[in-house]
Amino acid sequence: MTRTVWIRRQWTLFILAGLTAILMTMTSSGQTRREAQAGHAAPPGFADFPAPDRFEGKPAPVRLLTKQARMYRTMLRDSAKDGPNFAGHYTIGQWGCGAGCVQFAIIDAKTGNVYFPPFYVSIVAGPEEKMDQIPEPLQFKRDSKLLIVTGARNEKGGGIYYYKWDNNKLALVTSTALPKH
Repeated sequence: MTRTVWIRRQWTLFILAGLTAILMTMTSSGQTRREAQAGHAAPPGFADFPAPDRFEGKPAPVRLLTKQARMYRTMLRDSAKDGPNFAGHYTIGQWGCGAGCVQFAIIDAKTGNVYFPPFYVSIVAGPEEKMDQIPEPLQFKRDSKLLIVTGARNEKGGGIYYYKWDNNKLALVTSTALPKH
């Protein structure tokens, strides 16, 4: 073996050892190897934001205290009667607001209070996408305080937005842009 070949092998081993150390550091901090190689963290998951309590009783009557709540009273009442489907004791009621548009409200099953987010969601899809390939604009679970919103908020931009339901408000945790169509 020539000295040049030996030096190349040593440098290769040195570089590989350094990269391995970097990857091990990143994976030990909670990231997977694939995420570490991609250079970004995984998006939040439902298990990352568990709901502390689970309401099992009869939902309280919807409180129609605002003009907006009164305007959507039928949708709110119909949604609330099925009981909680989000964050332990809340119900997300959703309805169409045009072609490819979803408006929603969050109803507290314990109190009947209604909370409207400051946006509605428009579905963002390219012409080549099939309907079964487009993700639901709102994704949520009863045992989690995470709400995943996919699309354009108030017809601006387009992305995947991860919100945490906290103190009766949606707080943006992180977001990623959708690819351009």
